Amino acid sequence: MIAMRSLVRVGLVAIVLGVVAVVAACGDDTCDSSKCAAGNQCLALNGETKCRRTCSSNTDPATSCPFGYTCTDLQSGAPAFCVAINAQITKKDAGQWGFGCQPNLGAENPACDTAQAFYCYGESPTDANAYCTRYDCTADDECGPGFWCATVNKQPNVLTSARSAVVGSTQRVCLRRSYCATCKTDVDCPTIKGIAQHCIVDNAGASVCAPECDDTTNCPNEAQCANAGFAKKICYPRAQSCVGDGTICSPCRSDADCKDGACVKGEFTTERSCAIRADSCSACPKTVANPKRTIACSSKGSDSLPASYCVGVYALGGTEGSDIGCWTPDR
Repeated sequence: MIAMRSLVRVGLVAIVLGVVAVVAACGDDTCDSSKCAAGNQCLALNGETKCRRTCSSNTDPATSCPFGYTCTDLQSGAPAFCVAINAQITKKDAGQWGFGCQPNLGAENPACDTAQAFYCYGESPTDANAYCTRYDCTADDECGPGFWCATVNKQPNVLTSARSAVVGSTQRVCLRRSYCATCKTDVDCPTIKGIAQHCIVDNAGASVCAPECDDTTNCPNEAQCANAGFAKKICYPRAQSCVGDGTICSPCRSDADCKDGACVKGEFTTERSCAIRADSCSACPKTVANPKRTIACSSKGSDSLPASYCVGVYALGGTEGSDIGCWTPDR
């Protein structure tokens, strides 16, 4: 029997889902970039150094990764490179990451690749931005390029415009990385509808995606167009952070971000903020100081707000009165 140490060390060429990589020789801890395929370099991941395909985008076909991989920047000083998505998807097909779907046809949607567990995600049965994605993720590496594993309220959804009366009813879903999605570097934040995004740090120390802007009208209602210490103007949270401390009026993504409260959204705004449970409406404060907002109370509850919750409101012009929202400007 020939001892392993006497074997001739050779490079093995691996072709996996379109990524060409020359694997370092068995038993050899070194990797020679000159022996890697074109577009590959010796790069380390989880303690293993081997030839990996470099990239610089998750949206541009010329600089992004092949199917089944996402462009990842480890902030190690090395270039970004393609990392396999940790999901059981065997073939590329229509109806996958971000493919548009008609929400009123339900989550198990004819536009989505349900055979490979892609379903329609939307925030109402009339959501024009509904798209196909995967639910029940546990980490970002299970999501496609430009997506992240987010915690969201189960309702509203493609079946109903009403939020659940059960506070704390949340689920995990792979969402597009858009305004306020978590990120590590710019490569995580894809260009959306031709608008570049950047991974910035908010005042709470969280790294989040923020789109470029010319003025505040280009931003979500709860953001303003500002330099904020960055090279270009970006949409920056009026609250100074994307997720607050969970108290009344603090920004949130889901009920999980609110202390003894619900993450709610008004009818005429993109903002989500925490509403706080009260034993009675008389227990609600009249106003809050930051931001300076009137506090209303849901004595009976509605599609937007469970009963017996204190919530911030902003003023609407004309006869509309007010709408749920703390950081959205009066109008």
